[in-house]
Amino acid sequence: LISMDQYAEYGRLLDLFCFGVLNDYKTGAAQVSELNERLLRKLKHLTLVSLASQNKILKYDDLMKNLDCSAEQDVEELVIETTYNNLVKAKLDQKRRLVEVDYVVGRDVRREDLQSIYSQLEQWSQTCKDALDDLTSEIDAANASAVAQKNDSVEFERTLQSLRAAQATESAAPATDGLPRTDSQYASAEYQAEENRANVEGS
Repeated sequence: LISMDQYAEYGRLLDLFCFGVLNDYKTGAAQVSELNERLLRKLKHLTLVSLASQNKILKYDDLMKNLDCSAEQDVEELVIETTYNNLVKAKLDQKRRLVEVDYVVGRDVRREDLQSIYSQLEQWSQTCKDALDDLTSEIDAANASAVAQKNDSVEFERTLQSLRAAQATESAAPATDGLPRTDSQYASAEYQAEENRANVEGS
């Protein structure tokens, strides 16, 4: 039979792997028995997940401290293992000794952390609302500008048609002196011819 102490031990162990990190185990805060190598490795993976969820850029020195690694190669192996397990997606920058996180799975959260999550979600929701309001304003302004341009185009076309109609009416109207309209060049030539003929007859 399993005693109540054993049940409590299993509960603390479950709590550690749901919410805890390696430091909880090392300091004794988790109050669990010694873990075997496989479970300890798993806890390091979960610790890396927690760190990656808090910062998208992780320094090698911080990882070595939080993952209890004595060499940079140990850190890189843990990052690679965690990536293969689809817990994180990250790139190693060995030159700058950094880990750049692109994606990380979510871990279970404690009840006392819910209020903080609610606050972050409300802030995110407000940010989205502000962005949507800005986009709506820009769309309304663009629509108003398009309508104004269309109205200007219609008014211009109406004015142009009126001018064309007025020109056509003026061209079709009879001359005010009762004589047919003639081109000024030809009228001038006829005038010269008539004047020449009159001069000849007078002489």
